[in-house]
Amino acid sequence: MKEKRGSLYLLTGLVIGAVLGLLTSIFIVPARYVDVAPSALKAVDREQYRALVARAYLVEAENGRAVARLALLADPRPADALVAQAEKEKRPGGDEHTSRALALLAAAVSQKQLLITPLPRIAAEAGGQATEPAPGEQETPTLPPPTRTPGATITPRPSPTPLPTQGAPYALIQQKEICEVEGRGSLIQVFVFNAADEGVPAVRVEVSITDGGVESFFTGFYPEISPGYADYAMVEGMTYNLRVGSTGQLVQNLSVPQCKNKDGEAFPGSIQLVFKQP
Repeated sequence: MKEKRGSLYLLTGLVIGAVLGLLTSIFIVPARYVDVAPSALKAVDREQYRALVARAYLVEAENGRAVARLALLADPRPADALVAQAEKEKRPGGDEHTSRALALLAAAVSQKQLLITPLPRIAAEAGGQATEPAPGEQETPTLPPPTRTPGATITPRPSPTPLPTQGAPYALIQQKEICEVEGRGSLIQVFVFNAADEGVPAVRVEVSITDGGVESFFTGFYPEISPGYADYAMVEGMTYNLRVGSTGQLVQNLSVPQCKNKDGEAFPGSIQLVFKQP
């Protein structure tokens, strides 16, 4: 007499086989992905890819090649992604050299006509060996014109910094005091525009203080405000001079303005400066 069996044992076997197959694929013979598209990379790997493209751009100075490499990431707004990563690299533990490379590449993406002097050529002009600097070094390219000149800083090792290709120097067209009760502190708010009224990123702004020290910062790190925006935190009781670009107009005697709220109480304000190319 034949024994009748149900179909439960078949279902059990399928479940056990599926579980064993899954465990094998995860722990024993995991899948290895090779030659995947950059757009499929994880966030941390995408950042590493952008950093490599930016550092290569400093050496090659080829806008088309750099833009084509970035296009493989399929970022909806590649310039904004570069600026955001450059700002991240400025934080403690980041790499200043990579931050500047990313900011300069963001400017090249936004301004197709932007040209830079490649690092090997700069080294040759300086009489040194044409090699890319090691990570963390301060050496960065300047853009013609003018030729490379080291900018003084308040750090013991002043270094050249990247400048966008400029036509006429930036001139101050507006200066006003900003009295915001709920602001971000006392700032020098700088807006830089070209002749077409477009915000210009990666423009160096120099601020000097009374003891002779100079600090540099760049536009473009706050694209949500404007590509040509940058700011600098002031300290009450100090006087500052500011210049946009290497040959721009020098604005002198900037200090924290005193504002009053609706109750007549004094509080520190900010200064807004607008620069434009003629």
